[in-house]
Amino acid sequence: MSAEPEQYEHSVFLNCPFDAEYVSLFQAGLFSIVDCGFIPRTALDVSDASEVRIHKIYATVGGCRLGIHDISRTQLDVATGLPRFNMPLEFGIFLGAKFLGDANQRRKACLVFDEKPYRYQMYLSDVAGQDISWHANDPRTLVLRIRDWLASYASERLPSGSVIWDHFTTFMGELRHSCERLRQKPDELTYLDFLHHARAFRQTYVETLQVGGGVEATNPSPEDIRRAIRGIKPGKDAFVILRKGANGLSYIQAALKKDGKWIVEYQDGHIDKHYEAEHRVDTEVLVRAFQAYAQGENTWRTGNKWKPQEI
Repeated sequence: MSAEPEQYEHSVFLNCPFDAEYVSLFQAGLFSIVDCGFIPRTALDVSDASEVRIHKIYATVGGCRLGIHDISRTQLDVATGLPRFNMPLEFGIFLGAKFLGDANQRRKACLVFDEKPYRYQMYLSDVAGQDISWHANDPRTLVLRIRDWLASYASERLPSGSVIWDHFTTFMGELRHSCERLRQKPDELTYLDFLHHARAFRQTYVETLQVGGGVEATNPSPEDIRRAIRGIKPGKDAFVILRKGANGLSYIQAALKKDGKWIVEYQDGHIDKHYEAEHRVDTEVLVRAFQAYAQGENTWRTGNKWKPQEI
């Protein structure tokens, strides 16, 4: 059965390994597709023993205009001494649908990954001349390149790749708390469980700047942050919090003391990941730290030492 036109346009067939060694890349790839506003599809979508697996793959490929194919895992299996051909096979099915299918199928487009540049020429020379990307087994590189490719097909402008990566790290930091509410364990999540959490995170993600207990701005700009922090004077409510995420447990906060210095703390998605800076900072250093945190840059962590806190 053909997919609805809008669903077809935004569906992305993710063709990659599902083993434990690849899990960090698999989760990063799934999340980035969801966070960019697209629909990930894989061979894991439906578990139906009555349907032949290859027919299920045909149907899934047929319902996706876009495809992301990671053909990097073709090395010999330790147990069997044989290579794994599932990913090249599914890549071939996608190309066959594109070049032999109807007009709609011929509009397909794909992003192909290998581990290193040009390595694929040694084992899949027939695709030489195509624009093959690479990820070096680094989830961040994978996320940035997926985002940049999907930006060409998105119906709206996407955040930068570094922001998508920051969303992913925030999501992973909050995942344990999200699982606890549903009596789930992060390391036992199925593909569909993980996908549910990723979609829920995207739907409820928000950034809020709070000053003295009140909301100063939602999705604050660097200027909003600068103005808010500079306007705080020593006193009872001399504190500021910048929260981001889906459940309010990811944040950086600071309290202004009488000497004009700030005590700074942050939390990474769970109450047992709460830290305090060993050294107080001045206002301009704090402004830059909050701006970096909002932009998904990691520079705010450097330049200070952090000690765990129990709350």
